[in-house]
Amino acid sequence: MIHRYRQVWLSCVVVVVGLAGLSEAATVTLSSNKDNSIYSESDASNGVGPGMFAGVTPNSVTRRGLFAFDLSSIPAGATITAVKIDLTQTKIGPGQSATFELHPLSAAWGEGTSLGSGAGGLASTGDATWNFRSYNTTSWTNPGGDFGPTSATAALGTTNGVYSFTTQPALVADVQHWLDTPATNFGWLLKAATETGVSAREFGTREGTAGTAPSLTITYSVPEPASGLCLVPLARLAARRRRAM
Repeated sequence: MIHRYRQVWLSCVVVVVGLAGLSEAATVTLSSNKDNSIYSESDASNGVGPGMFAGVTPNSVTRRGLFAFDLSSIPAGATITAVKIDLTQTKIGPGQSATFELHPLSAAWGEGTSLGSGAGGLASTGDATWNFRSYNTTSWTNPGGDFGPTSATAALGTTNGVYSFTTQPALVADVQHWLDTPATNFGWLLKAATETGVSAREFGTREGTAGTAPSLTITYSVPEPASGLCLVPLARLAARRRRAM
C-alpha cells in the first residue's frame, strides 16, 4: 500500500509540474478612457472635442495627441503576448503620407472640458496643453509632453480610415509594465516621426463618432491553476491505508 501511495504521489507531481506551464489565452479590446490634443503655438486643448490632432500644419505648427486606456479588466499576473492599437483617421489637410510614432507618457496628464477643433479651444482646469500636463498648475518637465523612446511606428496614408500600430516588442512591454505597475499607466503620445513638412491629421476620440475612438486590442495568457488535481485519488489511498491498519 505504501508503494502504491508513493506511485500515485509521484504521478501527481509529474502531472502538476506538466500542467504548471500551461496557460489560458484571451483577447480583449478596449476603447480609450481619455484622450486629448496639445498645440505648440498656444496652451489650447481639446479635452471633450470629437477629434484628436497630430502632425504639422501648413503654418508649421505642431499638434500631438494623447490617449490612455483602463487596463483593470486584465487579470493581475497575466502575460501580455500581443498588442494592437487602432486609430481612425477622420480628416487630413493638404499633407501627404507620413510615419507616426507612439511614445509612452511618463507623467500623468488631464482631460478637461475644453472644446475646439484643429486649433484647439480654451484650456479648462486640469486640461493637458503644450506647456501644462494639468492646466494651469502642473507643467510638463519638457514642453510638448514628457515621454519615453518610440514604442511603435505606422505609416499613415492620405485615405481616411483605420490605421493600426501592430505588435512590436516595446509596445508589448509598455502594456506589461502598466499592468504590473498600474500607477505608471499614463498612456501614449502620438506624434509625427519627423515634425517637419505638412502631416497634420485628425483622429476620432471617445467623444466623437461612435466606433472611432482609439482602441487597444490585447492578447494575454494567464497560468492555469494546477493545485488540487490529485487530492481525490490521494485521499482515497489514505482512507484505504487507514482501513488496512
